[in-house]
Amino acid sequence: MEHAHTEGEHRFPSPEQDFEIYKAARSEGDFQHALYHLACALSTDPANAEWLQPLNEWIDAGEDLLPFVPVEDNNYFAVLAVRAYIYARVNSFNEAFGLLGQVIKVKPEVPYLVWVCEWETRIAGVDHIEADTIIGFVSGVMRSLDLLEGNVRHKVLAALVSVLRKMCQAHPKTYMLFWLLSSMHRRQEDVLAAFAAAKTAYKLNKCWNTAIGMALCFKAQGNIRKAASFYKKAGRLDPGKEAGYLDLGDLYLENGLYKKALKAYNKAADIQPDHEWAIPSILYCEYMIKKDAERLGKIEAYYKANTVNGRARELLKPLLSIAELPFVDYIPEPQEATINVLRQVAEQNPDLESGGTISLTINHLEAPSAIRAMELYLNKFGRSANPPKLNLTIDNVSEPDPRQPIAEKGAMLWSYEGFMAQPAMPMPSGQVADAVRRLAMTPYQIEDWYRTAGELAQSLTPAHLPDLFAVLTHPPEPSESVSSWRWLQRIQYAAVFLMAQLSPSKPSEPLLSLCYGQSDWPVNAAVAVLAYEAQGDPELEKAVSELFFRLMERIPQEGYCFFTYALVCSWLQLSFIDEKLREQLEQWKNDLEQRE
Repeated sequence: MEHAHTEGEHRFPSPEQDFEIYKAARSEGDFQHALYHLACALSTDPANAEWLQPLNEWIDAGEDLLPFVPVEDNNYFAVLAVRAYIYARVNSFNEAFGLLGQVIKVKPEVPYLVWVCEWETRIAGVDHIEADTIIGFVSGVMRSLDLLEGNVRHKVLAALVSVLRKMCQAHPKTYMLFWLLSSMHRRQEDVLAAFAAAKTAYKLNKCWNTAIGMALCFKAQGNIRKAASFYKKAGRLDPGKEAGYLDLGDLYLENGLYKKALKAYNKAADIQPDHEWAIPSILYCEYMIKKDAERLGKIEAYYKANTVNGRARELLKPLLSIAELPFVDYIPEPQEATINVLRQVAEQNPDLESGGTISLTINHLEAPSAIRAMELYLNKFGRSANPPKLNLTIDNVSEPDPRQPIAEKGAMLWSYEGFMAQPAMPMPSGQVADAVRRLAMTPYQIEDWYRTAGELAQSLTPAHLPDLFAVLTHPPEPSESVSSWRWLQRIQYAAVFLMAQLSPSKPSEPLLSLCYGQSDWPVNAAVAVLAYEAQGDPELEKAVSELFFRLMERIPQEGYCFFTYALVCSWLQLSFIDEKLREQLEQWKNDLEQRE
């Protein structure tokens, strides 16, 4: 349930504003409203002592707050997390772990696990905690645990180990508790303790899970023979699971035992044909055994048809003399005249603290983001008494006019006064800007970014889409080490990836809106993501290809067109395009690359 907002409240308040709303609503006796906004704040920083202290004092005063954080259909995850927190504060730990586990499974990127550190210190006995509750909790939070880093991760692991030890003492015949304890010890790199727990689990129940647990302990110890033996036992215990064979293949491959690795990967592929990990691994092992042209040809053919397969990139690409693919492995830098001048200015590093003017004349109106990048660069000197100025002259506008959308629902990111553009949308919320910044700061690779965007999007909702459009023209502050044009470009790409993950429709309506809207840099990101999402789906590829034909008609006869290269490269990523069209696109791509 999304809570109603009172007059004067921000539609998408910052965490600090949420906390202020909480205090105001609580003082007015609107406790459900108050706890909703406190939950929103805590969802951004669950360990914030300033926000937790008044909640602790409120609970400790004896008031029953559970009715104000009800369990309802489509309830907001943050509200359920606070309900779990209240359960734990009143020592109802079975309910607390059960509910928080459900929340973390849905929102692994929110570090609610930090609460377990405080809970563990207050668990005197575990008689009231059911074994299945802790098994479900720990099994469901592995992804969230692996996202934690440093001292926080260390403390959470210690707390989970302590809880599991208590549960193992109370339930000495429940093998899954010992199996999970072994898993936690492996994460602590405590091999001896992991072995002890794994052996107990295996003794209690010789099954696939416990055999894999033993294999992982022997692998951590460096005992390849014993690890392989238990992986094989796991295969015999459950012949229908391919994961153990994949692990066995990886063990052999990592140690250069390619024939044995090939045998294991083939068993995995027998269970699940076309497995995205097994098949490139098989091709790799076959080549490492024979090292002939025929197998290298198979690798090249597979890689070209599966460029987004992470395992293929890891194993197969290094064997091929294949350059990194633009818009798949890296984002090409913008090439507008404005940006070329800006590069020269930045390289010369003139003293602009005392003011000055950069005069620039360009033949045709360029993408407004190119001018925005220049403005962002000059803004670094904006605190001086005489900030530098940009004196821009534009001679012509290309046809079709890039300032106009080509469809009714096209995005209007800019407000033009003549040739000069200003952002048409207000500043985005801090929550959205932070999510976009986090993605933009990671190394770019399209598959990795799409996956990470999916994780970050879990803290957002489709209601945040307007903010994602706004951040395209209002980027957060860059670090000193990043050029203004590269930073703006990466921010725009990150926002587009998040839009795609928040969009329930395919092709994504927000991305189509960018393509049909005013002509600007985000179109490059949109066509790359649209092609990535469509790859391998005939119906989606057809729809995206029709869009690309429409964009091709938008390329002007005169002047530089920033999206041509992105359009051609992304189009070539589609699997089901006509061979004649593919040949034409390949030639077009070669021509564009030779001009640069």
